[in-house]
Amino acid sequence: MDYSDIEQTFSNVSSPEAPNLDPQFVIKHNLSAEIYQLFKDDVDLLLSGKVSSAETTKLVTQILNTATELCKALDDEKQYLMGDVLYNWAVRQQKLSIGTLWTQQIHYTLLDTMHQQFDYFGELLEQTMSGLRYLRERCYHELFESLYTKLQQLAHYFLYYSIIVAKQPPSVVVKCGEAENHRRSRFWFNTEIRVLGGRAFNVDSEGDGVEVKCFLITDDTAKQLLNNAYHDIFENEEFAIEPPCAVFQCKEKLGLKATFDDMRVAKKSQLRRDSVATKRYCLCYNIQLKAAHGITLIGKKVSLPFAILVGPKTDVEARLFLERSFADLVRKPLSDIPEAVPIEDMTEALEMKFQAIVETPQKPTDGAIIVRPRMFTDQDKQHIILRLKPNSNGTINLERFLKQPVCQEYITKKAASDGEWKLVAFFEWFFKLAEIVNKYLYQMWNDGVIYGFCGKDEAEALLRQCSRPTLLIRFSDVEYGKVKISVLHSTGVLQHHWYDYTDLNARSLQKELLFNHIFAEVEFIYPNINLEAALGGRQKTFDNRKPRILNPTPVYFDNQWAATSPF
Repeated sequence: MDYSDIEQTFSNVSSPEAPNLDPQFVIKHNLSAEIYQLFKDDVDLLLSGKVSSAETTKLVTQILNTATELCKALDDEKQYLMGDVLYNWAVRQQKLSIGTLWTQQIHYTLLDTMHQQFDYFGELLEQTMSGLRYLRERCYHELFESLYTKLQQLAHYFLYYSIIVAKQPPSVVVKCGEAENHRRSRFWFNTEIRVLGGRAFNVDSEGDGVEVKCFLITDDTAKQLLNNAYHDIFENEEFAIEPPCAVFQCKEKLGLKATFDDMRVAKKSQLRRDSVATKRYCLCYNIQLKAAHGITLIGKKVSLPFAILVGPKTDVEARLFLERSFADLVRKPLSDIPEAVPIEDMTEALEMKFQAIVETPQKPTDGAIIVRPRMFTDQDKQHIILRLKPNSNGTINLERFLKQPVCQEYITKKAASDGEWKLVAFFEWFFKLAEIVNKYLYQMWNDGVIYGFCGKDEAEALLRQCSRPTLLIRFSDVEYGKVKISVLHSTGVLQHHWYDYTDLNARSLQKELLFNHIFAEVEFIYPNINLEAALGGRQKTFDNRKPRILNPTPVYFDNQWAATSPF
């Protein structure tokens, strides 16, 4: 029986060399380790041949009692890793899946520490099972057989549910943008299957090079899998997924991973746009791995549900945003959203969604850049939440996100020159502003030049505190898709100018602020940012445009005009 390395493992768990480990896990693991040490010492004594026949029965009984206690401690430790550590990570992963790649990557790196914890537990569990197996063979007792079988089941549960979808597909996959006949989805995405803590059971070595197949399935099929985990899946449904497979690779100290890079949804058959938009799809990964102690890990891992859109549909994206942010998809897959959520949860979700839209690549050929997004200020958060009319108990009804009118848009009739005002729901107003920042104001937003979410009265109150001509760039609360420039002139007069998204498409706001005569006297961008330093110097005008060195006579200019002058 080989216990040679286990003591060193225990000391590492509780030592400063592993400072990132969960303190609660360290307490539980050290308790299991202490009981295991008693078990190991007694087994070593039993097998040493130094125990008399009269004492053997007593020692075996003592070993059985210690082993039973150890099994309980291991089960408690396993339950903590699965029910607390992994569950909480998965719940958080779901919520962050609406955010930027930077936000998701920060959370993904937590798996390295979790993998270390799972490895510590896996090694202790495997050593215990090896000891019980040896005892079962050398000094047969039915309780040794029973305990070994119990731990074998525990190990199977631990190892199988340690195989996770470490990187999820986005909540919405836009197939080919506006072009319905284009074959593949517009933007690629990455997913990953990862095994936590399988090293001691040889999952890493046995699984290295094993292929994992991935299928795209409908939510109906996903529901069948909930009732029957062995339901066979042989092909993609309605859409195909590329690439269809990946290979497990063993990464040093990081365990076993199968990475599906540059995934895209491909057209499989002709589908109606509206029928597709109402459906949910999942990725299903077929897992077949082997582990020590005769354990086989065969089953299917299913991703979070997502939508496939043929062209953008903001209302569907809004619904998926709520599902990923607030539905209990980890504990109850394919469950619906609650009626209301706490203000804090909605605030965080809105911030992440705004950041994600702002950081979306504008072209399929643009590579994804992982950068820290600009965070909302407390003022931004308060202003946005108040528009959703919070309840007195500190919650927000999710129906208000989808239906609460917050601004208006003037719609011109096709057959006439006049039009009418249309009420716009919160989600449309919010998503449109993020899109405007993404397309036209990205650098100014990240540089902090744009104040952001602010009403007219509040903007005027802020500007009145300024002593020099200052402008404040804000998002309109009243009119859909407009950016307002609130200006305090040197005379003390306050004015508000607007640009809608069509204006910003035709001209740069940065150049407008520099060269439009309306803002000629403005010196600062609120609160105290020097306008020219932030946006670039204004063009200087010269009264004397004659060359200073040549000093030509007046006759020199008699037959010369600007190239753009009419003759």
